Amino acid sequence: MGKEKILKMEPVSLAEVKEILNKRKGEKELTYEQDVTMKYVEKFAKLTEKQTEDLSKQLDEFSFLKEKKELKYQLMAALPTRVEQVQLFMPKDVTASEEELKKIVELTKKYGEKL
Repeated sequence: MGKEKILKMEPVSLAEVKEILNKRKGEKELTYEQDVTMKYVEKFAKLTEKQTEDLSKQLDEFSFLKEKKELKYQLMAALPTRVEQVQLFMPKDVTASEEELKKIVELTKKYGEKL
């Protein structure tokens, strides 16, 4: 195995992970870690790429989610259906109004119902 260099790190959605791994799978055999990740993504990636992109754009309307991309991707993966579930993901340094949390739940429920 050759030395691989990390060029950059950024959060991505499960749909993007699936796309990246499918592309790599076509080029060469996946490593053990990539294979395990692929199995995880196939099992838990609920949204399609298009749905992920649409939901991401809608969640970007909340200023605190623009700044916390990791939080946004966690919410898109979990698709919470109650405000309490959203609050479980919220770091202590992020503040959101009850109204914002309710709107996030409305969005994630809407996408969850499409499954």
